[in-house]
Amino acid sequence: MIFGEKFYDMLSKMSPWRQSLFALVLAQRQFPNYALWAEVENISGGVHAFNKTLDTLWEFHSDKFNTIDLEKVLDEFEPYMLDDEKNDLSVGDLFSLDATLSLSASIIAIILHEGEEAEMASRASLSGVIRKIEQETDREYTDEEFREMQSVDNEVNFQVELYELLEKSSRGEELVKKLKILAFNNGVSNIGIAVEKD
Repeated sequence: MIFGEKFYDMLSKMSPWRQSLFALVLAQRQFPNYALWAEVENISGGVHAFNKTLDTLWEFHSDKFNTIDLEKVLDEFEPYMLDDEKNDLSVGDLFSLDATLSLSASIIAIILHEGEEAEMASRASLSGVIRKIEQETDREYTDEEFREMQSVDNEVNFQVELYELLEKSSRGEELVKKLKILAFNNGVSNIGIAVEKD
């Protein structure tokens, strides 16, 4: 993979709450991708459910003494995820899947934590960028060719910056404020889609 195993190994060594926040930032940034898919597929309540889950997770990380039941949060969001039995997935389906994988990883990092949650989100976000390039050019590229592209370089740099911020920061409200600014990314997703947050 483009990052190389070194980066994923670094992610795996992060604590559960750091992995959760890493995934949450990427999920928040991918929200417009999910919102567009939910609109096109007429997923009633999907945008609200995704937003509610994001907001609950930000709240969870703002107050480490909270009593939020994250298993319940995940259960409540699952009906708005892509049907995993659906055949012939569209490109939009896959973009929404990337977003929900990141959102789920943020929760799983806390309730189960197998140490791969940040990597799951990292790969999901990067795969969306790569898929968009392939969709627009209708050809396949080598990892080396991808790494030379500005959009891929931007994604890699975004994730590295996020990792470095998490590694040097303490858990708390101040960190969440910084991460929210990074995550909202001026309302533009990792693949350049902008949708208003309701």
